[in-house]
Amino acid sequence: MKKQTLSSFMCLLAAAIWGFAFVAQKAAAVLPAFTLITLRSFIGAIFLIPVVMLFDRLRGDGRRLFSKKGIGVTRAEWIGGLLCGLALTAATVFQQFGIEGTDAGKTAFITALYVVIVPIYGLFLGRRSPLHVWISIGIAVLGFYFLCIGEAFTVAPSDLLVLVCALLFAFHILVIDRFVERCDGVRLSCIQFFTVAVISFILSLIFDRGVSATAIFENALPILFLGIGSSGIAYTLQILGQKGAHPAVASVLLSMESVFGVLGGVLVLGERLSAREILGCIIVFAAVILSQLPVSEWVKNRKSK
Repeated sequence: MKKQTLSSFMCLLAAAIWGFAFVAQKAAAVLPAFTLITLRSFIGAIFLIPVVMLFDRLRGDGRRLFSKKGIGVTRAEWIGGLLCGLALTAATVFQQFGIEGTDAGKTAFITALYVVIVPIYGLFLGRRSPLHVWISIGIAVLGFYFLCIGEAFTVAPSDLLVLVCALLFAFHILVIDRFVERCDGVRLSCIQFFTVAVISFILSLIFDRGVSATAIFENALPILFLGIGSSGIAYTLQILGQKGAHPAVASVLLSMESVFGVLGGVLVLGERLSAREILGCIIVFAAVILSQLPVSEWVKNRKSK
């Protein structure tokens, strides 16, 4: 239970950082998309190098990131990090192109649908989710609808791009679940962000135009928050948190990002919540609580009696 509680806390903390990162993302929106992704990913990767070295010393198992033998990364960590990086880059790209043709609320709602997609993927991979988790997922989707959709829901071509983004974010969660037990989570995250940085840099050379050093310098604080906080810390917390959590339960916790994003707008930007948005937040919070209840243990104990 202690391990599960710690895992849940790390996933929730990651969601909180991502949610408040929307404020920083708005502040840095003057920069072209791929340039911003390159900068934040590279900063996140560099930030994690000393973190890996510190964790190696604290564990005292003799493992080192840099030694005379070379770079201390296993084959599973290379493969897992590269696959996570590819999935994360693809999801971000589809989200970016999709959001250009739809409103932010609808984008947040469709992206949050990965909370449904993860357990569906899991069915094909032999990772069945308990009934109460499925119920919590349904409740969460209802909450996201109230939170993100303020008008009649219609489907535009750009929405399909965001749906692909949700599919890819779900794949990203399951890739982490596949490799995390065999890898050092911080190394996995570090390789992931170097992968994202390289791919995004190539895409920035193709698609981004007119990037000035002045604009980067003027937005240094939000870029650093996105790089260190959202990328370096939050995504690493996701990986470490998933180590002790069922992927479907982790997806419910991580989807709280949307709720924290709304709260960040209220606390930092002075935005106001409508009654509909407050209801959405309450429903999503209820879904998270339900997903954390040890229902399976209660059922087993009752049967044993």
